[in-house]
Amino acid sequence: MGRVADRVAIVTGGSSGLGRATAELLAAEGASVLLTDVAEEAGQAVADGINSAGGKAAFLAHDVVVEAQWEAAFARAAEFGPVSILFNNAGVRPKTVPLEDIDLADWRAHMAVNIDGAFLGIKHAIRAMKQHGGAIVSTSSIYGIAGAAMVGAYSASKGGVRTLTKAAAMECASPGYPIRINSVHPGFIETGMLDSVMEEFGEATSIKRMTRATPLRRIGEPRDIAEAVLYLVADSGKYVTGIELPVDGGFLAQ
Repeated sequence: MGRVADRVAIVTGGSSGLGRATAELLAAEGASVLLTDVAEEAGQAVADGINSAGGKAAFLAHDVVVEAQWEAAFARAAEFGPVSILFNNAGVRPKTVPLEDIDLADWRAHMAVNIDGAFLGIKHAIRAMKQHGGAIVSTSSIYGIAGAAMVGAYSASKGGVRTLTKAAAMECASPGYPIRINSVHPGFIETGMLDSVMEEFGEATSIKRMTRATPLRRIGEPRDIAEAVLYLVADSGKYVTGIELPVDGGFLAQ
């Protein structure tokens, strides 16, 4: 308990899945958390639940592709105190379409949320943290490292998050900013995004394929990612920057 006590965190995509699990864990470990999302009712419910459990949280409606809304998010979080944690998590699910058939608008929609949103979060977090320090974690994917057929736009956007993370980490280290920047790369995790994939391909078929593809032979839980994020933003990760951390049941080790 208390691994991020008295720290202030922003968690994007916080209304469900990985964002919700991470917001709840950070709050349980002592952080004041501003969780943001475009899903307002669900996000407010998560914040209310954290407060009811004795934590400290607030919710803000936030579209990560709008820079002015990032400025508003950091201003709102600063009401708790200096922001020292950003979990850059909001993203869109992959659309299973051959590259030759991807509509340019769909391609750009992936890039807008998954990579433009990550860039804006990192940009404003650096500005907020460069004096007092902090840690930034962005959600990439196993498909930001390994390619996969039919999800080219998603893979490209998540690969961008991976290399942007490394570039940003080095850019902060060079002038001595006390900011660490890392990415997490989830495998198959039980979230609403995974549910939508199962709706498309059938639950039984999808679970069988994902389980077979994972050496640990199970689908992960949102808490698995939340624990990895906590490691990276807490003092446990104080000598860690610029890494890509797979949390994938061994998928990328094959």
